[in-house]
Amino acid sequence: MPPALRLSGRVFTLCRWGRADYEVAPLSGLPPEVHLVEAPEAADIVVVPSTRRVVPGDVPRARLVITTTSGFDNLDVPALRAAGVRCARLPLVRRDAVVHTSLGMILGLTRRFGPFAQAAAAGVWDRRNLDTYDARLLGRVAVVGVGVIGSRMVEVLRALGADVVEVRAGQAIPGDVDVVTLHASLTRHNVNLVDAACIARLRRGAVVVNTARGKLLDVEAAFAALRSGHLGGLGVDVFPDEPAELQRWVHPRAIVTPHAAGWHPDLGAHIAEGVATAVRALLAGEAVPWAL
Repeated sequence: MPPALRLSGRVFTLCRWGRADYEVAPLSGLPPEVHLVEAPEAADIVVVPSTRRVVPGDVPRARLVITTTSGFDNLDVPALRAAGVRCARLPLVRRDAVVHTSLGMILGLTRRFGPFAQAAAAGVWDRRNLDTYDARLLGRVAVVGVGVIGSRMVEVLRALGADVVEVRAGQAIPGDVDVVTLHASLTRHNVNLVDAACIARLRRGAVVVNTARGKLLDVEAAFAALRSGHLGGLGVDVFPDEPAELQRWVHPRAIVTPHAAGWHPDLGAHIAEGVATAVRALLAGEAVPWAL
């Protein structure tokens, strides 16, 4: 770990290197000795979105790199730390929005809102055929990844009466579940964690939801299983390659969103607050919150 720093008493530079299209709010609340610059190579502190890959050569002056997301696969953390650069993330700024989105997908898919809505749009009052929709209660839910977001997901699902299985790194996803919801960080060890073989082991009619990282799920295999009827529902907010061709994934038992699970109207303000807190800690020589 880089040695403790006491940095107050001089001017520091901060670069916000890239941002999502919707992150329009400026950073605010920074200490007065921190000045904003445009070039990451001239910055002591660099703030990046998940789409910006960062290696030491990109940020030769940096003392701290902050990713504004919960996931941090965009940072080469071992190399940055070896170069004396602290790394941190902001897992709380999107946590509740992601949990709400994931829960909404799970409930909509287990209760089969899509097919019901499709029938209603065609003017069909289909009460006599309710059993054909196979609408289910939550049942047994596997929460894959129980970090900041996943642990909150566990709390919410248990409050709703679900039988929750916590799946941690290195553990197999059980097949005897009705829902799999992904909240793990992406690593080189868990690419396509949910692949065709994993999906085949799930109960027929199970629901899979991914609001974490696109490469955790083999999306082609998942939609093939949805079309075959093995999966009862599929919620996908993130894709291996983005922006994705969303028209490819239209299905009455699928909910597809454009990497939007973490958005909410106060996101910009929460990001600014998280960055300011981390910067103040760095300048005071204190532990940076959510350091990696």
